[in-house]
Amino acid sequence: MKGLGLYIHIPFCARKCNYCDFYSLPHSRAEEEEYIAALCDHIKGDSVLYKDCAFDTVYIGGGTPSVLSPESLERLVSTVKSCLNLTQGGEFTIEVNPCSVTEEKLLAYKSLGINRLSMGVQSANDSELSCLGRLHTKDGAERAYNLARFCGFDNISLDLMFGLPNQSLGDFKNSLDFVLSLSPEHISAYGLKIEKNTPFGRMQNSLSLPCEDEEYDMYTVLCDTLLGKGYEQYEISNFSKKGYRARHNVKYWLAQEYVGFGPSAHSYFNGVRYYYSSDLASYISGNRKKINEEAEAPDEIEKMDEYVMLRLRLCDGVDVKEFKDAFNKDFLCEYPGVLDYVKSGHMTSQNGKVAFTKEGFFVSNYILSNVLH
Repeated sequence: MKGLGLYIHIPFCARKCNYCDFYSLPHSRAEEEEYIAALCDHIKGDSVLYKDCAFDTVYIGGGTPSVLSPESLERLVSTVKSCLNLTQGGEFTIEVNPCSVTEEKLLAYKSLGINRLSMGVQSANDSELSCLGRLHTKDGAERAYNLARFCGFDNISLDLMFGLPNQSLGDFKNSLDFVLSLSPEHISAYGLKIEKNTPFGRMQNSLSLPCEDEEYDMYTVLCDTLLGKGYEQYEISNFSKKGYRARHNVKYWLAQEYVGFGPSAHSYFNGVRYYYSSDLASYISGNRKKINEEAEAPDEIEKMDEYVMLRLRLCDGVDVKEFKDAFNKDFLCEYPGVLDYVKSGHMTSQNGKVAFTKEGFFVSNYILSNVLH
């Protein structure tokens, strides 16, 4: 059977954060029930397409999936299990926010077979959390984490952000120390990006953001501290204890196939990339507009560039032999600019692999714009 990942988008939030440009809307119980019904109908209707596939990772994201009632989630997961082939022992993740997760919900997650939590902590500084538009506090995050442990979860990922308005290096160190004191199995740490259609985007000129050197210092402290505490960095923003890499997300970076359900959810199936329009009302009514990301089939150069861009997000980088096997071309001949960045210390080329260094990861978007075709 072909192995697939499954992504399900929950487009509801108690309140949208000031930096977030993911598709989400204010939560209401009535709309939740309509949406879950539409989602289940969609999964049932499309299940025949995946009868010869096995889903070894499931990821329920958003939005804020933890705003769903236990009854709604049970209906959704029961539909998934009855309509799709889930691999026994697969990774099953749900995103949760500290302010909306409860003991009742956590116990329901466990009973449904969800075995991994991704919790949005972001900061241990209450003033930073307020600035971001988060609804929880540092103490609330700690309570939610401890409750998850009490309910039996032994695979928890915590999200952390750096480069926040008015954030100093010391502020970030305090947040990092707090997250480490909880000892999660996985940590995702992202530099703040100001997106145009967000509250932060509309007030960008009035935000007091750390300069690039200060943000680089935060990234350096992040990488060095986590390495010293036994975490491995396996991707530009992701760190894990041994054996706890996010298997679902790794699929994206290795260009493995996955299927998405819900408005704005993306898929890569049978070599085609597509997504559903960000329109909850249309999705609920059954008018699901599927948009092909590639109006024309990508040519070989586009396929190579995508392969390289995704692989270079990983610390393992590009395996030169695998690239040759995939495209029958020599990697360094196709991407000679890589050698300049090896010389500058932003990339390494050793043991048949080309990868970013820590310094290269920090400016990877700039380097890729110069290296790719």
